[in-house]
Amino acid sequence: LQNVRVSLHFDIDQRKVFGEVTHTLSPLRDGLTQLDFDSADLTILGARVNGKDATFDLRDNTLSVHLAQPAKAGETLEVNLRYEGKPTTGLYFILPNKDNPSRAKEIWTQGEAEDTHHYIPIYDYPNDRATSEMILTVPGDWLTVSNGKLLGVQDAPNGQKTWTWRQSLPVSTYLISFVAGEYVEKKDTWRNIPVTYNVPRGLEGSIDPT
Repeated sequence: LQNVRVSLHFDIDQRKVFGEVTHTLSPLRDGLTQLDFDSADLTILGARVNGKDATFDLRDNTLSVHLAQPAKAGETLEVNLRYEGKPTTGLYFILPNKDNPSRAKEIWTQGEAEDTHHYIPIYDYPNDRATSEMILTVPGDWLTVSNGKLLGVQDAPNGQKTWTWRQSLPVSTYLISFVAGEYVEKKDTWRNIPVTYNVPRGLEGSIDPT
């Protein structure tokens, strides 16, 4: 696995994720006829390999994408998967409820040790590393944090914004993560190093003493 490019948006009230992921990968040996990814809690809507539709099947949390012809070692493959789901682990929605009606809305992930595949169909074992891109479309007044560097924020339909993050150094897939929500941000520095604090709305007073 070389690179993982993930684009996500959400039905927040339904605790549902809609995703598209493009995996760039290279076989280690000749003759590979299918690519297996870990996938749980997700409905796969479509698969493409190098821009062409591919057949697939999902059994026992393994998504198998079938190649039109056997792959060669070192060949570069781009596998695009479209999906949706309501994860039971790995991705969590924090929403107001009757006991806490003013709670700030949040979505956050926890992939360690092998839970990333509950919101991204992916090779989910820590013996491989890849660079990654995380593209998040969320309500326009939300903030997001993800791996690596923030490349930009753009306006999206229905008053939303799309945040693009890029992790340029390879990491194990369980370290791919994001946090998004109704946050307040404070920027600071420490020995000329930028430091950013994000807290749920209403907790701004906790930043400095913490």
